[in-house]
Amino acid sequence: MNAAVIRRLLAMGQGDGLRAQLVRGAMGVGGLKLLSLPLTLATSILLARALGPEGYGKYAFVMAMIALLALPIGPGLGQLVTREVARYHHGEDWALFRGLLRRANQWVLLGSVVIISAVAIVAGHNAAWAVDDRWTLLFIASLMLPLLGLNALRSHTLRGLRHVFQAQLPELLARPAFHLVFAGVLLVSGALTPASALGSQIAATGLAFLLGAWLLSRYRPAQIKQADPDYRNGEWGRALLPFTLLAAVSTLNAQIGILALGWLGTDEDVAALQVAQQGAMLVVLSLTIVNLVIGPHITRAHREGDKARLQQLSRQSARAALAVSLPIALAFILFGGPILHFVYGEAYAATATWPLAILALGQLVNVAFGSVGMFLVMTGHERDTLNGQLIALIVNASAAVMLIPFLGVIGAAVAVSFGLLTWNAVLAAKLVNRLNLRPTAF
Repeated sequence: MNAAVIRRLLAMGQGDGLRAQLVRGAMGVGGLKLLSLPLTLATSILLARALGPEGYGKYAFVMAMIALLALPIGPGLGQLVTREVARYHHGEDWALFRGLLRRANQWVLLGSVVIISAVAIVAGHNAAWAVDDRWTLLFIASLMLPLLGLNALRSHTLRGLRHVFQAQLPELLARPAFHLVFAGVLLVSGALTPASALGSQIAATGLAFLLGAWLLSRYRPAQIKQADPDYRNGEWGRALLPFTLLAAVSTLNAQIGILALGWLGTDEDVAALQVAQQGAMLVVLSLTIVNLVIGPHITRAHREGDKARLQQLSRQSARAALAVSLPIALAFILFGGPILHFVYGEAYAATATWPLAILALGQLVNVAFGSVGMFLVMTGHERDTLNGQLIALIVNASAAVMLIPFLGVIGAAVAVSFGLLTWNAVLAAKLVNRLNLRPTAF
């Protein structure tokens, strides 16, 4: 990026207009993503090479299971908190603001205790208590659940307050940086195993939580401390269910390949798909940044009935994301084998090249559709998003069950891409019907 481009971006970010706000947000979060990316990739490469395909496959499978177990206390609650915080902040309803945060923290802590207890009971009957045993690893990893839930709560609260950069700082920068350092120390000391790698994750998540708690205390509106908390338990509870179901279906769509391969395939297959998915996530990176930035803006424009602004948000954000993702996808589709061989080694290049190409193409289509899910969720149509996700999950899971026994990791990649295409097509139709907006970048 030359100096002229940088100056132009800085000029576009001046002022209080919509484009200026989006450019500032994208540059801030995008900068964090760009800093986070090498940290995450370095950790992935370190673990994949040091643990080998079998050990790395077990680690990846357990982390996918943790993503599912965290659903009631993490992503679903976070989406609700972002929307409600944006609404209460806009309306200066500090009593409900404080009551929401108190109830959310209580829910995370109680839910974590219940889930960890359930995992401990099941693991107690099945675990071999070895450093490479799946049930042992799952119990160790479950200890990070309260930290994951509390981290998500603080991040989504800051997002609702439109402090997008600060919201992502613990998760995008602090956690991967600490994880890389801890894993590197374990590798040098000869103590890196699937179990100690999970211990490194727990320690890194704990330090990220401390940073997130400090950021929230700093940027939380001062009026909250003087307000007596008010509660709408019934309203929040009813809203939480669809948000949690939506997060559950979304997570299953993202993890179904890993989970299905974990039960129907081998640990080596899981490792290959994990490597391919991490590469393909680079394709959708630009859309992820866009979604982090535009959420509160969608809510405000919808509340003000500004359809022109909503259409502008949809079109501009989709085009910007696609322009960035297209060259990345083409590189993985055309030169995935040499890239994998150089980065991860021959063992992964032999198994992950075709899955990487398939997933890169699927994510490119995903980006081209734009932020269809975010628009529906942030305008109160999360049930439509849930229906679309359910349809996509059925397609994804059915294809995985049919294809994995015959095609292995390639079948899992095809199933995931089918699910992405189905999800976007259904949600695009819902967006046109509900909001009369034209989705996609075209």
